[in-house]
Amino acid sequence: MNHHRVVLENRAALQATIAFGLRELGTPQWQEAAGSEASVEVADAGTGPAGPWGQNPPRTAYAAANLMMTGVLDNLACLHQILDDAMPVIGPTIVARSAIEIASTVWWLMEPRIGVRRRVCRELVISLTSARRAGQVASGMQASGYQTGGLQAGSAVGNALQQEGRVLQRIADLGISSPTGRRYEPVIEGEQASNATDATGAMLRAVVPANAPPDFVYRTYSAITHGEVYGLMNFMASGVSSSGTPLLHWYLPPDVLDSTVQVTITAFQQTYQRIRKVMGWGFLAGDLWEAKVRRIYRTGRP
Repeated sequence: MNHHRVVLENRAALQATIAFGLRELGTPQWQEAAGSEASVEVADAGTGPAGPWGQNPPRTAYAAANLMMTGVLDNLACLHQILDDAMPVIGPTIVARSAIEIASTVWWLMEPRIGVRRRVCRELVISLTSARRAGQVASGMQASGYQTGGLQAGSAVGNALQQEGRVLQRIADLGISSPTGRRYEPVIEGEQASNATDATGAMLRAVVPANAPPDFVYRTYSAITHGEVYGLMNFMASGVSSSGTPLLHWYLPPDVLDSTVQVTITAFQQTYQRIRKVMGWGFLAGDLWEAKVRRIYRTGRP
């Protein structure tokens, strides 16, 4: 496999995906189609102690998905920028893992046919976990006496400490049962986010070989991030010095680069398909994008 060709093909595939993603997902508020799941959820969301929920709870779930997909597209843009004939060895895999993990959370949040209450509960699980993690960091900074750099930074710490209370108040206002489970693994009315390994495996189950364990993709990329020797050894190749002495050198195998980018684009694809189903968007734009990406990998041309 030729490194230069792999770079050109994957840069073109990433550029097509980024352009498509920004066009389809880049609006501040996703507009649901008439008759879609999202339109039903927005029209009749639910009722809490103060009366009907209104549009805000389901739209908050869609906004959370929108924010996370912005992060996925940003990671795709990072991959596009660092791909070159001369490039970092480990960088593409690290960025890819970030994109894949974020996409898996959106994939779970935007599962079709779960109904508005479950979707809102899933968004609350995500938000509560995030709020508790933010509070954990802020508490540590306060306890250590860490100087955060002025009033603005101090305000950020205070805001982080208040996030959990705001999410819990939202839960109470909606008449949703109080969270149970572990502190950083909350369960809200039976909804609990999977760990990154299981979430990634579930998202990619439809596209990995039938006889492969569904979590093998995540374990490959996480091994590199965690500094596992078996992961880092993927970037070592045997060679010979000028004196004829055998040696190992650090390099990026073209097949590793190719699979890294293609799996990341696939994670985006699987997640987009769920978003499209819930929002009721048409097939044409997505079909055209997928056809373009297939043509790039088949012919090497945009």
